[in-house]
Amino acid sequence: MDKTSSSYPVVYVIFTLTQAIRRGIPRKNIWREFRRQHIALQPRLIFWVTLCTQLGIIKQIDNELRLTNHTRAWLNKPTDQQAIDLIEAWQNAPKNKKARQFRKKLLWKLKYNQPITAKDQTALNGLNALGLTANNTLTRWGKHFIQNDGKLPAPPPTTPPCWMDQTTYNAPLHFHLDLLWRLETHLRPNRPSQYPLNKRALRNSDPHTLISLLEEGLQSQLPAHIKALILGQPSIRVSEGIVLEFSSPAELAQLRRQPVLRKYIQEFLSAQSVLIPKEQKQALFKLLQRRGAHLQQYEDQPPVPKEKRTHFPRKTILQPVGKTMPKLVLIEKYKQLGQAFDMLYRNPGRNPEQRRITPLAIEQRGEHTYIIAHCQTRRAQRTFRLDRMEIPGTW
Repeated sequence: MDKTSSSYPVVYVIFTLTQAIRRGIPRKNIWREFRRQHIALQPRLIFWVTLCTQLGIIKQIDNELRLTNHTRAWLNKPTDQQAIDLIEAWQNAPKNKKARQFRKKLLWKLKYNQPITAKDQTALNGLNALGLTANNTLTRWGKHFIQNDGKLPAPPPTTPPCWMDQTTYNAPLHFHLDLLWRLETHLRPNRPSQYPLNKRALRNSDPHTLISLLEEGLQSQLPAHIKALILGQPSIRVSEGIVLEFSSPAELAQLRRQPVLRKYIQEFLSAQSVLIPKEQKQALFKLLQRRGAHLQQYEDQPPVPKEKRTHFPRKTILQPVGKTMPKLVLIEKYKQLGQAFDMLYRNPGRNPEQRRITPLAIEQRGEHTYIIAHCQTRRAQRTFRLDRMEIPGTW
């Protein structure tokens, strides 16, 4: 996910503003909500607050913003009626009478294609934000609502459904505003119309109500693993295949250096065990035999005598105080012991994430070092780049 800000339809900017007020965010901090969602807020926030106040969907009480009883009804209005209300609110928003007359005259100039002066251009920022003008000329929407010229695009015959992208819920803009109004009492968007379904987002939500809202937008059943995540049910992944256990992690790492074998050996179970599909068994076994590997079936293994346990060892690693140990050394120790540790992973274009991983293999690819591990946070195998990992007490 990139960090660049993008422009969004005016209705969604207003929707984001009303939701920030609904969640009780102080007025001085509302701009942070737009920056968190990477929304390019142009003009400044005061313009949108004044516009929404004139629309009658928010009100100011003791310098704090509150929603009115008409907010949800206005958001559910047809698009053409919203555009007419926005033009009227923009024209009547200034408290000064001369400023209101100036905007009224500017709309008259645009309607009859009269020349625009330099003073008029200063007032076009608001119409640009409403999507009515661009580069001092009327857009297709502006020609329709100001000059009564042209037709609006016909709405789709059926409402497009929402969709899932891994653990992110996506809803098309304009078509599901009422659904998003109810959904945002349970979830907070990561970006406009994108709602992450993770433990942090689901902390204070009613699971059954949330599931019904998500399925209403999808127009189908939620995937079983997403429903289990929302309900907090244990998730167990069942995999069928053949387990290959190497005599040492070094031998496994050596074979994975060959690209032809790496595409077969991908699913790690431990630092020296992998899982392969049954249909790839013959092809992989031939490749391994060509390279001199000895394949030993499970039933051929001699019985290992049990040793009498005389003590109870604790495989623990003391966390160093201060940056006194290289990251690679610490990861190697955790890999040998098969233990998990916490780290902060900085993926480019995303916010830093707290992960808990169990390292399985360490590989050098070009100039970068990669850690193949089982991520307990994501409940799946993941590959991490070493220079993007931050581990307390290491450098």
